[in-house]
Amino acid sequence: MANVTFAVNELQASDPDLARDLETEIAAAAERLEPLLVLDCRILVDRDLEGRASRVRVQFERPGWVKSFGVSLKQPLSDVRRAAEGVLGAT
Repeated sequence: MANVTFAVNELQASDPDLARDLETEIAAAAERLEPLLVLDCRILVDRDLEGRASRVRVQFERPGWVKSFGVSLKQPLSDVRRAAEGVLGAT
């Protein structure tokens, strides 16, 4: 499993349980990657017109590249894992 470091998780302040669940799904997506790979991950929140969290953008960084995807917070958590697997599979 790759070493995933969550440098930023903007959900932590408003919804710590969801923040932890997203980190768990993302880490699970990294399980099939080479063990020495180090990834920095940022979970960024997009807000709707009323200021409520509506989407998250997930960015993976390592020297030489950045990969990202976005999902609605209305989607199941399993969609986060699938999207992360898709992005990480393209590395």
